[in-house]
This record gives sequence, structure tokens and C-alpha cells, in this order.
Amino acid sequence: MAARNRITVDTLLDDLASDRELARTLGQPSAAIAATQLSAKLVGLLVDRKETGQPGDFAGLQSASEVLAVVKAELGDETAALLSAALGRREEQASAPDAIDTARDEGSTLQ
Repeated sequence: MAARNRITVDTLLDDLASDRELARTLGQPSAAIAATQLSAKLVGLLVDRKETGQPGDFAGLQSASEVLAVVKAELGDETAALLSAALGRREEQASAPDAIDTARDEGSTLQ
């Protein structure tokens, strides 16, 4: 049906932009906000998230590798790889905070 009607993300975004403008013109801010939120969801800037599992499911896990194993089993290889990469970046930043500050402040002067 999408191909027959030529519905694309771009056409949906255009429609939402028009709807948002109409809502603003009519003084309906909640409708304008809803159109903005849906636009953000369409382009991946706003993601609905929900928790799965029961309270305490991770309580018995003692290491990052155990957490990664559970994540991999329940959410797949890609999610586990993303979490692993995020944990690696976090550890790098924690071990070298001065290097980050130096790079940020390089060339700045106090007056």
C-alpha cells in the first residue's frame, strides 16, 4: 500500500510539519508538540524504551561479562556489542580525565 500511495518518511515529515503549523495557527500547542514528537520518532531522535524482566534480575551478576552474557542472550549480539563498546569508552574516560580536560582547554586563555 505504501508504494501505491507513495508514502515515504519525507512525505510523512512534510505532513507533520504542515499539521504542526496548523496547530500553532489555531493556538493548539499540545497538537503542535505531538506533531514534533512524532517527527522526532520518525527520524530516530526520540525512542520509546521500556524495561523488561523483573526487579532484581541483574542483582546476582558479579561482573560486566556476566551482564553482557545476559544482554546477549535476551537482546542479541548487536545490543551486547553496543553495550560493551559503551562500557569500554566509559572506562577510558574514567582512567584519563586529565587528557580529556587538557584537549578541551588547549589554546584557551584567562583574561
